[in-house]
This record gives sequence, C-alpha cells and structure tokens, in this order.
Amino acid sequence: MSSQEAANCKQLRKSFENQEAIYVEKGALRVRVRNIRMNPCARYVEAEVEEILTPGLGVGLFGVGLFVRPPSTKQARPLRWVIGAGYLTTFSDHGWQMGYGGWSLHFATRAVQAVVDLAAGWPAHLDWYDRYKEVLRCLQYHDAYEQSRRVFPE
Repeated sequence: MSSQEAANCKQLRKSFENQEAIYVEKGALRVRVRNIRMNPCARYVEAEVEEILTPGLGVGLFGVGLFVRPPSTKQARPLRWVIGAGYLTTFSDHGWQMGYGGWSLHFATRAVQAVVDLAAGWPAHLDWYDRYKEVLRCLQYHDAYEQSRRVFPE
C-alpha cells in the first residue's frame, strides 16, 4: 500500500467510523457506519451499516414503492448490511461514494439534520419517488456533493 493510500484509509476511518449519515442508493436512509476495514492488496474497502430508524425515511428501495420486497422476504427493521467498494471508491470531508454508481454516504451534520427534518414533515400522500427526489434535492441544497478524491489513487 502506498503512503497516500495508507493516509486515505486512515482518514476514511477517522472521519466516518461510528458517524451518522444519509445513505443513498435508489432510496434513502439515515444510518450509522461502523467497522470500516481495508484490503489494500485487493484495493477494496468495506463497512457495516445500520439504519437509524427515522420518521418518514426508508424511501425508495427501503420503503413502500417499486423496490419493496414481498412481506415474506422483507428484512426486519432496523436494517443492517455490509457495503463495499473497490479501487474507484472516493471520499471527501463529508462524503463517501462507491465510485462507480451504487451507494453514497453523506455525513455533513447539517445535511443529515436537514433530511431528518424534511422527512418528519412529509404529508402521508407523498409517494416514495417524490420523497426520494426531495431527499436528493435537500442534499444538493446543503452542499452534500463535494469534490472528492480516490481512496486508492492511481
């Protein structure tokens, strides 16, 4: 592992370990990220993610709508899973992205609180897709999309 990769991996852990974030992947959830671990030889990083139950959130893939699984296969809440990303994964001061589509995590306290507040005020009739679009707009408004750099630079 290069010294830059080592420094990036250390920064990823320091910045995001045990922190709350908004997880976005065809839906949105409030989560806590734990156990960030690296495999430098494989240029791979992974972490455990656990949903923080939040009124109004759980939209898209995680809630009522097109992406919901049938009740017989629906996972109990709060949801828990492992995320991973390879050599294209990127991060910034307040975000971590898979790097080639897929998931992204937004850690800026102001953006997380803005999404929580937004979700708490949604009317019952607002469908899942409109809720998802509102989350994305809220993150954009609160500058959650920053210039990022690769964890494993070329």
